[in-house]
Formats: sequence, structure tokens, C-alpha cells
Amino acid sequence: MTPEEQLELVKKHYELNAAGDRPAAEALLTDDFFITIRSSMPFGGVYRGKGAFRELIPMVAETVGLAGIKFVETTVGGDCAVEIVEFTLAGEAGPPVEATEVIRFRGNQICEIRTYYFDPGPMIAAGERRKRTGSSRE
Repeated sequence: MTPEEQLELVKKHYELNAAGDRPAAEALLTDDFFITIRSSMPFGGVYRGKGAFRELIPMVAETVGLAGIKFVETTVGGDCAVEIVEFTLAGEAGPPVEATEVIRFRGNQICEIRTYYFDPGPMIAAGERRKRTGSSRE
């Protein structure tokens, strides 16, 4: 794929997921797709398969009280892209939680996403608060 095609693939994937069109978003993933989130996060782990986001997105939203996601910028090169993402947490007055997502390609599909948080503290704290108050799943 050209860098332009990679950029369009990433944008399309995020747009389809944001719109809730899971089948169309999943068609952009390889059969062995996986997303990795550091184990210290309240929703940390490795999520596998085309349906990984069906499990992960609601879990993140519920676990930390996710109020919004902003996709700031994407850059591509070689067999990967990097997306800068800002997560806004419900009831939090501080700045958004910043992360980057490294997206790897195989053929014309996305085969892996690995998320890196600049400061995961606010998300970890939000998850702990919600767990204590019973606002999220156990």
C-alpha cells in the first residue's frame, strides 16, 4: 500500500468504529488481528480477532467513564502508522489523557494496534474510582 492508502485505511477504520459500523470496520482487519493494551490499565490485555473492538470499546467506556475520543493526527511510514489520540473522561476537569496507537499493516488490512499512554494515571484512577462506587463491571 502507498502511504496515502495507509492513511485512508486508518481514517476509515476509526470513522467506522466511531459510527458504530462494526462489520465494515472489521472488514479492514486481518483474521488474526490483535490489539494490545498495557496490563496496568483497568482494561489491559490482548484482544484478538476481528471482533476485538466489540469487546474493547464498551469495556473502556464503562470502566473509566469515557466521555469522548479525539483522533488528533496520523502519520504513516513503512508497514505502520501512528495515531495521536486524546481520551476525555467523564467528570474529569483535567486535560485529556494522551496516547499514541501504533497500527501495523499486512497487505491491505490492519493486523495489529498497540496503544501507548503518555500518562496512564488518570485512566487508572478513574477505573479505580468507578470500581469502588460500583459504576463499572467487576
